[in-house]
Amino acid sequence: MATSVEQSRPLPRTPTRSRGRFFHLVAVLHRWAESGWAGPATGTWTFFQSAVVPGPSDLLLIPLGLSDPPRVYRLAGWSIVGSTLGALVAFAIGALAFDTAQPLLEWIGISAAEVEATRTLFERYGWMFVFLSAVTPVSTKLVCIAAGALGVPLPHFFFAILAGRATRFLAIATLVRFAGERLVAKLEKRVGRPIETWR
Repeated sequence: MATSVEQSRPLPRTPTRSRGRFFHLVAVLHRWAESGWAGPATGTWTFFQSAVVPGPSDLLLIPLGLSDPPRVYRLAGWSIVGSTLGALVAFAIGALAFDTAQPLLEWIGISAAEVEATRTLFERYGWMFVFLSAVTPVSTKLVCIAAGALGVPLPHFFFAILAGRATRFLAIATLVRFAGERLVAKLEKRVGRPIETWR
């Protein structure tokens, strides 16, 4: 018969299936972050996301950075380059395809005068819109297309998107670098072994 002490002793916690999947995912991302493909994969994703593909620009940077915080700045560098090149593609789409879209704009009720007023606004302050879209959740892709269509000078556009993306990705990388190691340490302590041994 069990004593009252044995009855009151807490049972050891067994990992749930969802927790096991989470640890496995972290281990996979950690191995990927250590491989030679993590940087190019991050750069490729941000390139396509900035140019044509919908989705969050930080889709790979944050989880890969959390899986291996010491390498997060290298991943941020790949993100900056990929995102900037993708934004130039979106700018070119706007610059080259806008004339063919003008009849459609008139058909849906946007007059040529309204387009010209917007063009003037973008010519004066377009680089500010581009910078703000690069550091906020606003769709950078749409702003880049509009910047190309409405005449933002290419040098202004380039430096605005580069500065905005660098600000965003380096801020995320800094947060991941200093908070990520503590998070990984807590996970390793919880599991009871280093992250490299998780499967």
